[in-house]
Amino acid sequence: MKEFSKMFARRYSSISRELDNSIQGQSAVAPESGLSTDADPVVSCSAQVALQRIQRRKSLKANRSMNPIDILSSFFNEPIQGKRNRVPTRLFILLAIGFLAIITGTLIKVLEPYDLIFKWKLIMTEGGEIFNLWAQPPVDLYIKIYLFNITNAKAFLAGREQLKVEQVGPYVYKEIMTHENVTFNVNHTMSSTPSHPLVWQEEMSGNRREDDEVVMLNIAMLAISHLTANQPFLVRMALKTLLMSTKSEPIVRTTAKEFMFGYPSALATLGNTFLPNWISFEKVGLIDRMYDFSTDFETFYTGVPNPALSGLYASYRGETMLPQWDGDHCSNIEYASDGTKFKSFIQSNETVKFFRKSMCRPINLYRVGKEKTYGSLKGYNYVFEDNAFDNGATNEANKCFCRKGDCQPVGLIDVTDCYYGFPISLSFPHFMNGDLGLQKNITGISPDPQKHSSTFVIQPESGLPLSLSVKVQINMHFKDLSNFPIVSVFNYLTVPMLWFEIMMSNLPDSLDSRFNFYLNILPLVNPLGFWCGILLGISLLSYAITKATIHMSSFARRTANITDVKYVRANLIQNLAGEAANHAYSPCDIKLLDDLSVVRHPPKNRTVRDSAFSTKTTYALDMEPALLDTGESSDEGRDCDIVTISRNSSSTLYSADKTNRRLGDESFAESQTPQTIFLREEQLH
Repeated sequence: MKEFSKMFARRYSSISRELDNSIQGQSAVAPESGLSTDADPVVSCSAQVALQRIQRRKSLKANRSMNPIDILSSFFNEPIQGKRNRVPTRLFILLAIGFLAIITGTLIKVLEPYDLIFKWKLIMTEGGEIFNLWAQPPVDLYIKIYLFNITNAKAFLAGREQLKVEQVGPYVYKEIMTHENVTFNVNHTMSSTPSHPLVWQEEMSGNRREDDEVVMLNIAMLAISHLTANQPFLVRMALKTLLMSTKSEPIVRTTAKEFMFGYPSALATLGNTFLPNWISFEKVGLIDRMYDFSTDFETFYTGVPNPALSGLYASYRGETMLPQWDGDHCSNIEYASDGTKFKSFIQSNETVKFFRKSMCRPINLYRVGKEKTYGSLKGYNYVFEDNAFDNGATNEANKCFCRKGDCQPVGLIDVTDCYYGFPISLSFPHFMNGDLGLQKNITGISPDPQKHSSTFVIQPESGLPLSLSVKVQINMHFKDLSNFPIVSVFNYLTVPMLWFEIMMSNLPDSLDSRFNFYLNILPLVNPLGFWCGILLGISLLSYAITKATIHMSSFARRTANITDVKYVRANLIQNLAGEAANHAYSPCDIKLLDDLSVVRHPPKNRTVRDSAFSTKTTYALDMEPALLDTGESSDEGRDCDIVTISRNSSSTLYSADKTNRRLGDESFAESQTPQTIFLREEQLH
């Protein structure tokens, strides 16, 4: 640092002067010092040297006392041509950009702007991108329905054979899922009414048509019989009379569409007429009832203050708990997903919650397997929790799904309260993972985990579902029906009616491309910004420092070269003047040499050539305009801290004067010698 400070001082010292200024200073000071121009030349020379030494020390002292900030400002700024103000040099600009780049890279590492932007994008705001995707998801969502057609209705009703079923389908419909009438609330939630209209997809249904004839259960008759089986005798007699008058049969032939979306039924019509609070519909259809959202209203979180929760349930029909279940495990739907968007920033060991009205309960999903790629995005498989329908047989927490304390066989869940009091139970397709008795009592059941398992593929950072396949079976689970002989064949039997798959194979290309940018490309902002800032900053700083070092080293070499040339010139002049060959001037003698020639030759006796020779600039730095603001920086480390008159030079000059006086030709000698030296110097050059 000391050497660096010296270099700064040398760069900006301003002790170079023109000879005429020096002469003026000498003439101004000489009278004050009591020295006369008629004094001895040696004495006058000594006085001049002392005066110049004092002036130089004052300049150096003033230079040393410069403010460090001023020195740096001078180093990094250069004057504008013809103006007093200064402008930043390129090195200063590079240093500033380098420091700024490093600071920017550090801030990117600390603040992680991508995470801030992504969390901001997750928040639901009216008209926002994520909100629009949630309100009207631009995805291809389908429901595939498989019916269990009864193939031996007469033999079964006669009690001769076990019930036989045959799976027919799929009947495919496109589900247009939307959230309508959205209202933003002051507690950072939004309320909406769901809508899920279905559109028939003939091409995807293969050779199946909606008007295909199927043999299915008479849901209305069996449901009313089951509800009144344990009622008083008079109630049962009235129902028997009603069933006989309407010629109702427990198994009916109908079309696939009528069974799914409702067919005319005298019992349903009577129920709607006399019991409108219970039977609010005139047609009974499983899919129609499952997709009836007319009385639903839901509330979701907007993501403030936690963006990970945006799009998740806050309440269903104004409650966080489902009324048909007891306990938080079975009834709490808060933070569940309706399948549009799951929780964001999901950890590897974290479960997510799924709720759908048709399932009548929340169900937990957990991660399995390794990361998979769907389109341009990567996600993980999530499946239903183990023993989800075990009713507490294995998982004690699931005992709360036993309705009114009555636990159905393993593999079933009683959802009677969600289906108007009908004896409806849910299971996995073909009673997969259920009690073996369920499969043995029905012919035509063949569970297959590869075909009948449910899977959700979720992108964990965004909670975006990349693919999903939810498979659930709807059954009628009967108890004792012996009080009604016409349906007593169904005693303690669980009959499968249909199973469905709500599926989305992949995201559309437009959505895949958009989230590929958000989830794969945009995250590179953090590492690229950090490393680019750091590397750019280090590179610029290294270049600027190296450039400055080279510049200062080059300046030092130029100064040394100029000084050496001045030394050689002085010694050549000495030799040409006939002085001793073994004498060489030191750096400090150069100033003295030029000054003495001025002192020894008064202006009145000078020739034109003498004036030309003696009025040259006395400092080597004056020979190089680019270095006019550079000078001797200090008295330290120099051979000439105190400038003294060389004995050899002073004695030689003095003896020359005496000789000239003795010859009586003082004026001739004073003028001839400089002219001779000047001519020889010209010949040399």
